Amino acid sequence: MKPAPYGYARAATLDDVFSLLAEHGEDAKILAGGQSLMATLNMRLSEPEVLIDINRIDGLAGIQDTGDTIRIGAMTRHVDVEESDVIATHAPLITAAMEHVAHPAIRNRGTFGGSIAFADPAAEMPACAVALGATMHIAGKGGTRDIPA
Repeated sequence: MKPAPYGYARAATLDDVFSLLAEHGEDAKILAGGQSLMATLNMRLSEPEVLIDINRIDGLAGIQDTGDTIRIGAMTRHVDVEESDVIATHAPLITAAMEHVAHPAIRNRGTFGGSIAFADPAAEMPACAVALGATMHIAGKGGTRDIPA
């Protein structure tokens, strides 16, 4: 099945995302890696009016060792997490679990944040986040907040 027609907007900044979400509300979906979203679109389980592409926003991807914490950006691809020496050293549970995340082709496109946000109870990354006591740093129109896994 093909998806229903939808619009497309490429956000350059988080403020662009917040404005587009305010404008379109529940009729918008965020496009990151798209590995779960595209399947729901093709099955018409979701029919948004617009997809908001966040792939070009600076600062959402990457892995950083700050000394006392490890930061994995929401747009960091699974393959980058899987191959990271920082993750292998400081969060080997994630490295071990990564090989069980989908197929290598999907790991090349799928994002760490997407795995967390999709919240599949059988998925590896939400379970790893809970087991490691992770904190999600969430940004929204009203500011930022921290949410424990």
